Amino acid sequence: MTDLQRQVSARVSTFVEEITELARQSAYEMLSGALEQKPAESGTAQRAAPTRSRASSQSRRKGAKRTSEELAEMANEFLDYVGKNPGQRMEAIAKALGYSTQELTLPVKKLSATGKLHVEGQKRATSYFLADDSASSTSKSGRGKGRRRRRRRS
Repeated sequence: MTDLQRQVSARVSTFVEEITELARQSAYEMLSGALEQKPAESGTAQRAAPTRSRASSQSRRKGAKRTSEELAEMANEFLDYVGKNPGQRMEAIAKALGYSTQELTLPVKKLSATGKLHVEGQKRATSYFLADDSASSTSKSGRGKGRRRRRRRS
């Protein structure tokens, strides 16, 4: 080995040792910091801020029913959003509100049953409107909900 190769090899070895020591120190500081935190803080320090639905569902165990207050809050948020953005579909509304479409299914059914929400379409092509807007949307088409008359045969 030449003198130049020995010098380069020695400097590379020194550099690798310094980097290794810095990595050890950093890992030690991270671990000691994590262990010093209170248990309640450790979960929030490691994760990003949860969406609204996740915050309320974390207090419940998996599969537990939502409270009537949680459902009412979700329904009110849904109505507010639909009032400002009529005609949107469930996927877009859920994404905007930070919920899954499955989480919004029950509040939407309740809103529709109480007459506060007007629903048009089927399955994934369903659009949502406030009930006040539904009168104008059905009158535009010229069709109302009524009974058909049967034609008599002569």
